[in-house]
Amino acid sequence: ERAGDMLKGIIAMRHILQAEEVLIGIEDNKPEAVAAVQAAIAASGETGIEAVAIPTRYPAGGAKQLIRVLTGIEVPHGRRSTDFGVQCFNVGTAYSIFEALELGRPLVSRIVTVAGNVAQPRNYEVLIGTPMDHLVRLAGPRADTDRYIMGGPMMGVRMPAFDVPVVKATNCVLVGSPALFPPPPPEMPCIRCGECAKACPADLAPFEMYWFSRSKNFGKAQEYHLFDCIECGCCSYVCPAHIPLVDYFRFSKSEIWAREREKTAADQARERFEFRNFRQEREKAEKAAKLAAKAAETRAKLAEAGTAEAPAAAEAPAAEDPKKALIAAALARAKAQKAEIQPQNTDNLSPQTQAEIADIETRRKALEAAAVPASTAPAPQAADAADLPDEPRP
Repeated sequence: ERAGDMLKGIIAMRHILQAEEVLIGIEDNKPEAVAAVQAAIAASGETGIEAVAIPTRYPAGGAKQLIRVLTGIEVPHGRRSTDFGVQCFNVGTAYSIFEALELGRPLVSRIVTVAGNVAQPRNYEVLIGTPMDHLVRLAGPRADTDRYIMGGPMMGVRMPAFDVPVVKATNCVLVGSPALFPPPPPEMPCIRCGECAKACPADLAPFEMYWFSRSKNFGKAQEYHLFDCIECGCCSYVCPAHIPLVDYFRFSKSEIWAREREKTAADQARERFEFRNFRQEREKAEKAAKLAAKAAETRAKLAEAGTAEAPAAAEAPAAEDPKKALIAAALARAKAQKAEIQPQNTDNLSPQTQAEIADIETRRKALEAAAVPASTAPAPQAADAADLPDEPRP
């Protein structure tokens, strides 16, 4: 339907990536799509672009599986397709690139297939955020509908409600019913028949991953390349014991991701705590250094001034204790400031007022001279203390 516009997006991606060859894989049960894309390629006059019909075999749409079918390159575990000079994109991505570059239109809609328990299954171009029940209403859902599944019957995920919005990853809404999706038979013990390994398109050992996932031994499950599983559901489909293998694998992946997030959060918290302790120790050391420098500067000033107010006995502990030196310096500065204070508002006074002020100052100085500290006051009875008789004790 939109082969020409899709091809323009592919040409733009080819130019950006400097790709030498472009292969468009289309399943062979869609001959009209193959013909439309081939006609668009011929009309564009581009060389090095080819539409290839591939066998209709699930899951042929997987990136690694599609690369293997189209190019024969098998991407091993732990490697990326870009390591082999190959990149895989969805045709929907190519069309979105065309709309962004040619029309200036952002990604606001998505083509979604509505199928399953509906009267008229078809494709719709849907704005992202549209509730799924509004979309399904266009296809005519039947009365026994009991669930919506986002995705196909093998890899789809059941939605928790009918009004869940369409998101950018929604490519299909499958309407379910008890008749269309009957309840699964009860799970039975694994007999290690190996059918799941035969059906796995990623060449994994699902029965081994199942045992370790069930026992929550996630480390061993990762050793069997758990994260290479594309969750296609082939192993669950062919299992004669009816074990929901994909559910176990999804559980293991979510637990591993959760533990990784917790570990990352714990590491970040530990780093913040260690840096906080380092910062506090650094600030304490800087404060002590500043205090010592200020004390040394104060002692140098006091030594140069030779102030009589700081006796030698007080200088020794001040030299030992920077805080005492700072206190002594502060007291000296306060005394000097007090001596320098001049009375305010004493200009243009009358002779009588000046005489009163002089009389007050005289009396104040006389009182200060008469006041003797208790520590220096003489003890008149100290000389006669030896002549006094001992007082009787009780």
